[in-house]
Amino acid sequence: MRLEIGTFPVNDVTFGSHSRWQDNNLEINREELLEDILSDPRITSAELELVRPGDSVRVTSVRDVIEPRVKVEGPGSVYPGVCGRPVLTVGTGRTHRLSGVAVVEVAEVDMYDGNDGWLDDFIDMSAEPLTPLSSNINLCVVVKLDENLDLEDQNDAAHAAALVVSDRLAATVVNLEPPEIETFELTETDPALPKVVYISCHRSPQHYSDSLNAFWTSIYGLTRLTPPWLLHPNELLDGAISVRTSWEFVNNPTVLEMYRRHGIDHNFVGCIAIRTRWSSQPEKDITSLQAAKTAALLGATGAIIAYDAGGNDFMEVIRTVQACEQEGIKTVFMTGEEDPSTGGPPLLEPLPEARAIVSTGTGLRGNVSEPLPAVERVIGQSEIIADPSQRQQIVASGGPIPGLRWQDHYGFTRMSGYEF
Repeated sequence: MRLEIGTFPVNDVTFGSHSRWQDNNLEINREELLEDILSDPRITSAELELVRPGDSVRVTSVRDVIEPRVKVEGPGSVYPGVCGRPVLTVGTGRTHRLSGVAVVEVAEVDMYDGNDGWLDDFIDMSAEPLTPLSSNINLCVVVKLDENLDLEDQNDAAHAAALVVSDRLAATVVNLEPPEIETFELTETDPALPKVVYISCHRSPQHYSDSLNAFWTSIYGLTRLTPPWLLHPNELLDGAISVRTSWEFVNNPTVLEMYRRHGIDHNFVGCIAIRTRWSSQPEKDITSLQAAKTAALLGATGAIIAYDAGGNDFMEVIRTVQACEQEGIKTVFMTGEEDPSTGGPPLLEPLPEARAIVSTGTGLRGNVSEPLPAVERVIGQSEIIADPSQRQQIVASGGPIPGLRWQDHYGFTRMSGYEF
């Protein structure tokens, strides 16, 4: 599989009479986009809000963050399988992307039956960039939905609205030649190089909701619990896995670095995606063992394992580390740590096989006593949970918030430490 990704940098975004990219600037026709969104009768109202790094703004009720991308050659569409998009295999041809800008999906709707109604994710634009998401110019798609619809329809409508906006922005560069282009192809390499895989673990909502279609992380549109998937890394770059902040996954720095070191330090042989949050320990063990078996069948002697959730989901992940090591596959485990305020251990189940661990932190900004300052404007819900680790203390979204609740799942942060 060979994929070219053409990059169109965006230094500024303005509302205007046309939608077009020119000289690293993106102009957006706001009225046309709103008309496209409101053509869906499931949406009762919509707003488009533009926020920039440094603005005194906090965006809450964040359900997804999408980088505008579009297939210009090759089958399928980016972010396949969701909201009725085709499920053709992606990862070949050419994809164009707008860098430096993102579409933020904002809606106050439960993600599935039994969800507690609180969306913890927010983006704070006011301080120096605290996360990759606050480094972008963000176009917030704020929608209200017909409350008479069931939750699955409401979620589908909210996500479809954000995808419509992303598609319209990406369409501005379909027929343009990109200033930057990079080719991704797993070419033949020195057989003496070690073979490595990337194992990515993703929560399914089926355990919570007893639904096959509840909104959450999807693989080609499927959110249900499934056996492990074998994917080409190009499929990840075309958005085959949609997470709650899809921008992060298509820009996954670990996958990109593994790709760029292919043929130099190692032979990158593929990606394995597993679902987490199974109901019983035997189900969890089957998933972990099958993931390790798949890696062994690929001839892998090394693996990097990462995941996007905690708690119950951790059990499949740490057991996958164990299973790979028992297959003779040396693993590096990328993981966040438990918030020290919980009084719990750094890892829920430390196993002796997990010998090489890269910590991506606790999700807190510096010392927990350093609050984020109040902001002038809030986009989204007016109240938020101040301490998501304890699911308590509701505070005003625009006021001071203790710490920062962004967990780095994929290796964006640059802080490092060594333990001897």
